[in-house]
Amino acid sequence: MSELISNKPQPLQTPADSPISVLVVDDQPIVVESIRRLLATESDIEIQACNDPTQALSMAAELLPSVILQDLVMPDVDGLMLVKFFRAHPKTKETPIIVLSSKDEPKVNASAFAVGANDYLVKLPDPVELVARLRYHAKAYQSFLKTGAVEETLAHNKALEARVEARTAELSQALDDLKQAQ
Repeated sequence: MSELISNKPQPLQTPADSPISVLVVDDQPIVVESIRRLLATESDIEIQACNDPTQALSMAAELLPSVILQDLVMPDVDGLMLVKFFRAHPKTKETPIIVLSSKDEPKVNASAFAVGANDYLVKLPDPVELVARLRYHAKAYQSFLKTGAVEETLAHNKALEARVEARTAELSQALDDLKQAQ
């Protein structure tokens, strides 16, 4: 019976257990520093930075941030292409992505949403709005993860029940066979 329990999925961390982890992907260190300063008074928000967009995917897959805040125009990797890369990777496919841009153009905004961005902000956003959006997306992501964990636990429980029923049937059959043999 102990072998059945040992396969139980581990619970995920909740927002109360950990701060909001934000990965800022921007090739301009001044922008990253500005965002750090905008969020400096927020004790529940931690910032990690990636100035090299070619390293952003591997860094995000390692850090597993609550939200990715990324620039749209960067050298070597187009911001829209980076969103596609994040969406294609199994560890970041559901992570909320907020695109930052110096331009507020409806066609660019629509393109960002079309490739999988969750939100769009013009650089540098108002601190109140930035904090609100980060918290909103992080909370939604945590709820999504909890829902997935609950579904996984339910599926795991059903599998355990099926194994218990099968084993009970085997034992019942063995008992019947034993009675007939006696």
